[in-house]
Amino acid sequence: VKRGIRLPNFLFGGGQEQGRRAGTENVLLIAGIGKAAEVVAGELDSLAEHMWSMRSRLLERLRTAFGSRVSVNGPQDRSRLLPNTLSVSIEGVKAGELLAALGDKVAASAGAACHSGGATVSAVLRAIQLPSNLAVGTLRLSVGRHTTGDEIDQCADAIIDEAKRQLGQR
Repeated sequence: VKRGIRLPNFLFGGGQEQGRRAGTENVLLIAGIGKAAEVVAGELDSLAEHMWSMRSRLLERLRTAFGSRVSVNGPQDRSRLLPNTLSVSIEGVKAGELLAALGDKVAASAGAACHSGGATVSAVLRAIQLPSNLAVGTLRLSVGRHTTGDEIDQCADAIIDEAKRQLGQR
């Protein structure tokens, strides 16, 4: 803001906040977040292992179905990856069309996490120098603490069926 320009307050705060911040801290929410962090801290290793297992199961299903058409995006070193996230490309598949066809059967995104959509390749995929033929087929899939093997199989089946349709294998 240009020096000398006075903007009206959007929110009005109390005198104890010099008029800058409205409201009182939500003490119950703060305590709840602290307790949640305490609970999760005791489960981090087992949660991470569960998510690695689910992520690996999904990747293996896709690799079994499509072989060398499947490539994992990003570092190959497990220590540099998140256990719950899989960015994978299926050569010859258009991820946006695949997700549109799947509707609400699978919650996933095409491209990278910070990609807003559209027909362009995300800046993240360009930065890792992913070839455009793979970038258009990139799916970003996540698993969580409650993801089951059956859910992974349902997800994989849906993706495989639609990708095979796109590839003319069905």
